[in-house]
Amino acid sequence: MEHDWFILRQYAHDRLEEARAAARSRTLIRAVGPPRRAWYVLGTGLVRLGGWVLARATQPSAELSPALADLRVAPRSSWRKAL
Repeated sequence: MEHDWFILRQYAHDRLEEARAAARSRTLIRAVGPPRRAWYVLGTGLVRLGGWVLARATQPSAELSPALADLRVAPRSSWRKAL
């Protein structure tokens, strides 16, 4: 199979020009728009808050702690037989 190298070269050239044009437009938009750092900080804070809430929700209450401790100490085979 013979390749038409001119067409392949032109295709690569066109793709590079499109990528450069997209980069130029992104640069202009970024220069005109507000800084993105505020959104990054807000997103990071929300992720940390979600992790904290999840950690608090999964902590056992004081009433359940002794029962859960007994359950964790019991060997697996003993509670399987009970079921």
